[in-house]
Amino acid sequence: MTNENAELPDVQQEELPKIPAKSLPQMLKEVEDNIKAAVEAAGKAEEAAKSARQALATATKASGEAAKRAEETRQAGDKLVENTARAAGDAAAKAEEMAKAASEAAQEAAKKAQEAENAAKMASQAYKRASVSAKEAAEAAAKASVDVAEKAREAVEALEGAVAQAGKKAEEASTAAKEAAELKAMFQKSGVVNKTVSTKKSSS
Repeated sequence: MTNENAELPDVQQEELPKIPAKSLPQMLKEVEDNIKAAVEAAGKAEEAAKSARQALATATKASGEAAKRAEETRQAGDKLVENTARAAGDAAAKAEEMAKAASEAAQEAAKKAQEAENAAKMASQAYKRASVSAKEAAEAAAKASVDVAEKAREAVEALEGAVAQAGKKAEEASTAAKEAAELKAMFQKSGVVNKTVSTKKSSS
């Protein structure tokens, strides 16, 4: 039979690891709480990403309406109408550019949400390995849970910014489309559009 005591290292001369102030069950409880918080944050990030995509769709639709109104106004033929249509076209282009920026922000936020989810999985795996090496797994899971909380916070902040930005762009695009429609109605009322249409029919 092997003498186990003969194989043990001389621990008297080595510096013993410091025992943490918190007990292992307390550490594991904190890790579990952090993991639950990270999962909830990942869920909120996913909901925020959904809201950002919806806001992006609204902004894109408003941009298309603004471009359509600008084209209808441009076809009136009057120089003043052309200038107005150009302004509306610029507004539509700006709305499209902003919608693109919102899309990129939403993609970045979704990426951060995925990172948070991956970190949560890593923390969960570390927690499961606690039964094999409780102390080492608890320390690793504690560090991973902190990273998860930070990534989740960043994802939520990024998504909140994306939603706010997309909402602003949708509002600007909607305003541009409304102004173009009002201008078209004004010119129709004054007879500018009817006069142009009649001229085109006579030339035909």
